[in-house]
Amino acid sequence: MRPAAAERAEPVAPGLWCSPGLSNSYLLTTGDGRVIVNTGMGFEGPVHRANFDAVDPSPVRYVIITQGHVDHVGGLDSVRDPGTTVVAQANWTMWRDDNERLMPYRAKRSAFAFSDTLASGIRAIQRRLGTTGLPGQSVPAVDLDFEDTLALEVGGRRLELISVPGGETTDSLVVWLPDERI
Repeated sequence: MRPAAAERAEPVAPGLWCSPGLSNSYLLTTGDGRVIVNTGMGFEGPVHRANFDAVDPSPVRYVIITQGHVDHVGGLDSVRDPGTTVVAQANWTMWRDDNERLMPYRAKRSAFAFSDTLASGIRAIQRRLGTTGLPGQSVPAVDLDFEDTLALEVGGRRLELISVPGGETTDSLVVWLPDERI
């Protein structure tokens, strides 16, 4: 488990890129702008943004959050553009509220497992970006949610978002690209 530090996004398939991090962030390029899937921690957001901008600087049309954990949503403010639509599964608000109630309990019992990784990752990102100022955690406001499935078409690419509430969280979803079978 390493925070985002890669110098560039890695190609996964034609028009699909990965910026590795504590939770990988993905870029889907289209003829009508970009789709970003997950945003990493708040301090990772600028790295993901820089990596994706180097691939394709077109506007970010959608950010899709596959689940509500902080390593999936924290970099939202760094990667979205004005007019970006943020998409999540309909259980997002309920899950977020439950998570906030549990945060003091979790923080006390899990900080030992993450503190060194986070501290070294933050230092590495500060060196890479040449700054000591990094953004904090974003608190997403979801613009579009769905119960079971949601079909999107962006710039000629079809995406199917499928709810999988038995995943890591009750708001988990997967992104399927049916034409590419990815």
